[in-house]
Amino acid sequence: MKLSFGLFLLLLIGCGEVAPPCSNSSSLESAPSAGCLIWDRRGALLVKDWSGEWALPGGSVAAGESARCGAEREAFEETGMAARSGSLATVFDNGFHLYWCEVSSSADPDIHRPLEVADVIWWQLEDLPDGSWRYPGQGETIRDLILGRAGPTID
Repeated sequence: MKLSFGLFLLLLIGCGEVAPPCSNSSSLESAPSAGCLIWDRRGALLVKDWSGEWALPGGSVAAGESARCGAEREAFEETGMAARSGSLATVFDNGFHLYWCEVSSSADPDIHRPLEVADVIWWQLEDLPDGSWRYPGQGETIRDLILGRAGPTID
């Protein structure tokens, strides 16, 4: 049987574990794309594509899938971490819905899509990751969202 290169590539990209069931399957909110802002004591979870650009885990929402479920699925596909979506952090001009998401504190990233994702890191706000951001101003937006949620600190 002869496989076309495109079919081979599709199979290779799509291989790996299946995402866990959506934790918010009752949500009906739709969006063209969605992702997770995962922030905990380790930092913010970022993914780097092969062009060297950083972004939050996320992508296209499948037909019939809620934005929250799409965000959780994309986070798993790109990082190997089961995420639980919470409140909506923001909606970008292009319709991308960004949710606050949580992962287990003992979970470690595992790249499931090596042709799509080159690296996964925990980003500390005081350090700039090497490379650039996939979307202009994304680093500042992430930082502002995190700092806004954290509120003032008491010394």
